[in-house]
Amino acid sequence: MGETVLSGRYQILRSLGGGSFGQTHLALDTQRPHSPTCVVKHLRPLRQDSEFMATARSLFQREAETLEKLGCHDQIPRLLAYFESQNEFYLVQDYIPGSLLSQELLPQHPWTEAQAISLLQDILGILQFIHSLGVIHRDLKPDNLIRRQSDGKLVLIDFGAVKHIQTAFNTPAERAKFGDTITIGTPGYMAPEQAQGRPRPGSDLYSLGVIGIQALTGQAPAQIEQGVDGNLQWQAAEPIHPKFQAILEQLVRYHFQDRYQDAAEVLEDLSLYTHPPRLWQRVKHLFLGSSLGSRGPVELSRSGELLSAPQDPAPVKLGTTIPRETPPASVPKTRVVLSAFSFSEDCEFSQTLYRRLQAAGYDTFIISQSQPMEATWVAQLHAALQSCDYYILIICPQTVHSEVLLQEVRTVKAMQGQQPHQTPRIIPIRVALPFDQPLNFELRGYLQRIQQYLWRSPQDTETILDRVLGLLESSPTTNSTAEIAGAAAPPTVPPQQNPTDALPLPVAEPEIPEGQVQIASAFYTERSPIERRCTEVIVQPGALIRIKAPRQMGKTSLMARTLHYAQQQGCATIALSLQLADSQTFQDLDRLLKWLCATVARRLRLPNHIKNNWDDIFGSKYNCTNYFEEHILPRIDRPLVLGFDEVDRVFEAPHIASDFFGLLRAWHEEAKNQEQWQKLRLIVVHATEVYIPLNANQSPFNVGLPIDLPPFNAEQIAHLATLHQLPWGTPEIQQIQRLVGGHPYLVRLAMYHLSQGDLSFSELLDQASDESGLFRDHLRGFWWKLQKNPELAQGFRSVLESREPVALEADILFKLHSLGLIQMSANLAQPRCDLYRRYFQARLSNAVPVS
Repeated sequence: MGETVLSGRYQILRSLGGGSFGQTHLALDTQRPHSPTCVVKHLRPLRQDSEFMATARSLFQREAETLEKLGCHDQIPRLLAYFESQNEFYLVQDYIPGSLLSQELLPQHPWTEAQAISLLQDILGILQFIHSLGVIHRDLKPDNLIRRQSDGKLVLIDFGAVKHIQTAFNTPAERAKFGDTITIGTPGYMAPEQAQGRPRPGSDLYSLGVIGIQALTGQAPAQIEQGVDGNLQWQAAEPIHPKFQAILEQLVRYHFQDRYQDAAEVLEDLSLYTHPPRLWQRVKHLFLGSSLGSRGPVELSRSGELLSAPQDPAPVKLGTTIPRETPPASVPKTRVVLSAFSFSEDCEFSQTLYRRLQAAGYDTFIISQSQPMEATWVAQLHAALQSCDYYILIICPQTVHSEVLLQEVRTVKAMQGQQPHQTPRIIPIRVALPFDQPLNFELRGYLQRIQQYLWRSPQDTETILDRVLGLLESSPTTNSTAEIAGAAAPPTVPPQQNPTDALPLPVAEPEIPEGQVQIASAFYTERSPIERRCTEVIVQPGALIRIKAPRQMGKTSLMARTLHYAQQQGCATIALSLQLADSQTFQDLDRLLKWLCATVARRLRLPNHIKNNWDDIFGSKYNCTNYFEEHILPRIDRPLVLGFDEVDRVFEAPHIASDFFGLLRAWHEEAKNQEQWQKLRLIVVHATEVYIPLNANQSPFNVGLPIDLPPFNAEQIAHLATLHQLPWGTPEIQQIQRLVGGHPYLVRLAMYHLSQGDLSFSELLDQASDESGLFRDHLRGFWWKLQKNPELAQGFRSVLESREPVALEADILFKLHSLGLIQMSANLAQPRCDLYRRYFQARLSNAVPVS
């Protein structure tokens, strides 16, 4: 039970989300019988002066009255109350138990024509009502439609009126900068005129048309291309009637003048299509002007000529839902994805678990990482993960270093951030892998707060099966498999030492365990003078170091060594891996900066005072800066070095990137004038070029010490070969350079297996690009990414097909370079190494993109 009670009545249970303008909470109404749940939307003005508050109060009153009128419709949540407290505003609405429409619109799972018609009719009834009141929703999309649990009807939520209030609470300066028109909506579903700040009722109808097309094609809006005239180019997965296709095409016309003007028109056309009038009724309508009626459909030619008049079928009724399967299941099956290295006879536990899941009636999709990766493999896997309730991950010695397994877990974590109940739930089972066996940093971070099970011998089988099946019997929305208590706190992943003679890990440790730098350095190969320059700069007041290189080139290891040196010099050091931050952290700047403050405070063992020192009147950047000035920097008696690893995650959120990076630049500049800020030193690590637009005066990427890590040269490869006791000469060094391009991780991986006697040098060269070769898992990780990003796959394909360096669009060029697939020369691309050319040349021609 929550401890906060609003207006002496609404007891907050938990947060449902929010941003810089306010929060949405799930609450109990303690003054109604049985204390039913409700939704409380908390809106906070950015300013408190009397003139601004008077305007805000008037706007809030007007919009709340509108929401109250809308709540009269059965498929719109009622507004139960609205009130003001301490110059902040609150809306209380019905809580609607159910599931989002987005959970039904699964990629590559198109609906039937009848299902799509029923969907449109259900929503059109709601739109007809709200438009009659002069209201435009402005953000119609599957995430704002709930399939009500009690009766299966769709309920429309999250009206733009609330967003209107939030946006209008902005500062006058910002309104002057961006204009008075308020752009509210979601790209892909938003009509062109709405994106320009001029929404109209037809804008909602455009969004509805996009939803209908998404249902029929099984494709997200981002996958649907636009023609040169701006109109959407789409085709249903199964043939549909031309009249229905014409209705959908008119709904999504680029120019609003060419679209339907109101919902009643669309309903009438759908009615004429689903059960058009008989011949006598058409004649009667022409001569007598009576209203159209119909008891059954007829078949018409395109000119309207009557072709046939079959017997009346059961009509498609407004507001009903056609089941997606016939007959519908009374209780949907729990869907499970089971991922293991193999399901062959030598993997007894995996086989036993799979058979038990099948016998219990669970809909189970298996991932066998030992099988060849077919062209459709990633697409099938992605669709299975998106629709499953549980993801059972079997980790064994063969998969502990798997990049594909890591990609699976990344995908599941990203999907959890998009689902209201954080599904699919992860159930990790370690098979013959003790808890002290090292995992790579990223995988360890994802799993450290999740209950893991350890299988040591067949004696453990029944115990683990009973526990897993017990979890599956409960609802994935209520059980606690996801994370143990305290999961809301920022992750702190303790450093872990990988033994010197162990297989290299695909993800490096961002910190070196205390007292173990000599062990950690056993195979570290310096690229002079880079390490020396970093250690010289990091001890300087207000230092900023920028480390850039493609993935697995040694960026994180260099940051770890630099942090360790700073620590030896008396600095406090913190490594911040943005890869481990939840996807919700990047939804808005406020969340990201609170995450930053909370993480730094926790690592320094300082109390968390964010709640009482975060005033939304001042904005996120001011609050964060003030928090460092008052609650972090004055409370430590030594310099503080922050290492930001994987800041590419911020590039993926362009709506917050410029503000976040601008803040880092501002802190660096403050060190020139304020002694307190000289304590702070920054290391920023990223893989990709900065392809998002940043103001040159507010970017941290044109100041400080730039480090661009190169691949290993022949001398460095020779040094590493000596450490592995490999008697290599110039021919072997040149061949390995051609094969992997001096890639540090691949060079180290090859030398490890050669030194262990796992294969000969000639076998390494011959089998390198095979599915059974040494680099199989590394290459599969790339294959996953390319299938997930068809524009990157197409760009890389053009590079592979050319014998000369190729010019690419800037964002494609930089992203391929950040992955490490290409090397750039004068902004032209060519394959980084022979290994990538050999592996991908044939495969890309058969690639299947994933949404």
